[in-house]
Amino acid sequence: MPKANTDTRYTTDLVAGLADAGVDTVFISPGSRNTPLTIAFASEPRIRDISFRDERSAGFAALGYGKAAGRPAVAVCTSGSAATHYFPAIVEADQAGSPLIVLTADRPSRLRGTGAPQTMNQIDLYGSHVKAFIDLDVGGDTGRSDGAALVREATTLPAGPVHANASFDEPLLPQMPVTPGEPRSWDAPGPEAALRGGALERLVGRRILIVAGGRQQPGFSEAVNAVADALSAPVIADPQCWVTGANTVHHGALLLACDAVTDALQPDVVLRLGPIPTSKALWMWLEHSGIEQILVDRSRLADPLASAATRLDADPTAFLRANLPAAVSNRSFLDAWRAVDEAAGVPIRQALAELTFPNEPEIARTLVTSVPSGSVLYVASSMPIRDVDAFAEPRRDVTVLANRGVNGIDGTISSALGAALAGTPVTLLLGDVAALHDATALSEAASVGAPMRIVVINNDGGGIFSFLPQTESEVIDAATFERHWGTPHGLSLVAIAAAMGLEARQVDAYDDYASAVSAPISEPSLIELRTNRHTNVEHHHAIRSAVSAALATGSHG
Repeated sequence: MPKANTDTRYTTDLVAGLADAGVDTVFISPGSRNTPLTIAFASEPRIRDISFRDERSAGFAALGYGKAAGRPAVAVCTSGSAATHYFPAIVEADQAGSPLIVLTADRPSRLRGTGAPQTMNQIDLYGSHVKAFIDLDVGGDTGRSDGAALVREATTLPAGPVHANASFDEPLLPQMPVTPGEPRSWDAPGPEAALRGGALERLVGRRILIVAGGRQQPGFSEAVNAVADALSAPVIADPQCWVTGANTVHHGALLLACDAVTDALQPDVVLRLGPIPTSKALWMWLEHSGIEQILVDRSRLADPLASAATRLDADPTAFLRANLPAAVSNRSFLDAWRAVDEAAGVPIRQALAELTFPNEPEIARTLVTSVPSGSVLYVASSMPIRDVDAFAEPRRDVTVLANRGVNGIDGTISSALGAALAGTPVTLLLGDVAALHDATALSEAASVGAPMRIVVINNDGGGIFSFLPQTESEVIDAATFERHWGTPHGLSLVAIAAAMGLEARQVDAYDDYASAVSAPISEPSLIELRTNRHTNVEHHHAIRSAVSAALATGSHG
């Protein structure tokens, strides 16, 4: 059989194996060496093939798709430097536990190390940042099983990215039309072995605080509520795994920054579920409190706080379901936390009411309140996720996603676009620097037409740095700070989005903003709000001071 036809048989089988295992979306960046893969995907009716010009953007789109759908998308590129553009998305997928499959085309192995055009060593390119690497034998007959194996590896908990490299020699075009493989049943992985129960019985009757972080499995909120009810435990949960129920503490990020609260409401044990939360005040308290901590997490990573006396390698949702305590604890500790939480809400609302709109805490708070029911809210790292965590009220009917594996701002628009392509309308909240970093993704959004609304807070630079010691350091003058940390740009995101083909407008009035972000989402659009970096620091300090003052005058025992 001619070489090109052998390659075609393999790639057709590979793609069929991916489809058998549930893959339904691939992001392909244009290139010549990946022609056999592109033809195979375009010929497979069970997989939607989407063209992305930029591999970096395509990698993040596949990442966002996997976060939203819970199953991997595939990213396909040509040989050479193209594969390196996937690296930021891969490290995020690795540390966030998000499923992702990367297929890189390669030149023949005989050309490695020769300086041939568009050729580099792509073997094990991403090192320890992927769960598995396969150098595919495109001349063999294992394509179908290789495809299924990639999905199985990417989705087995802890989920993560996998990389397969395919070397193709010329000719790259087959001599006959490609016929897709017939669908076959997939031997999906069975459920994990049942967990032993009884692990939480010793906590009954003690003062327990539950802290949850990261993106969790379906049913997590219900499982946490059941255990929290039995233990009468207050729950502080990160936006990505919000828990809505009677035990939920809405203002944990602000409360734990108050000595009056941490002194009066110390738990006996903290039950930590998943990775560390967004709030620095919360995780610093966990790190230095000296309180006994039990960490339940299925991850390849160690506890960054090194504060958990007990570490249980288990999926938190499955663990909680298997370990629902039989007895019920006294509710006095929970009631005290709920009273303090309710008391904190009063000065927060009063302080926000006194601020001129647009201000960043209110932008985040109103967005969470207003986005359409059943939609996804994708929140960028830096200040947006912190403001959502600190000021927004959890919603049961909205899914929050974020790139909190390595907490980068790169690829945020692309990630949200991938999430929208998973089938649910998405609202994205991000800052101007994150938007500029991923501005080319605006053209991809316009091209594919996904249901996506982009809300950009433009404070003309890196607003989070105004909260850090660099802004008041004696060794950094104001001009140097602005040049290297503040990074003002003077650009309009509305103008940039419009040039990329998106509907875009600037909003200044609160009522216009609330109306705009509550409207149904059917096509990509952008809303820009202008704020001031320096005033934003004052706003945050005013709110936190109001909360601290209100709680310092109360009794919290």
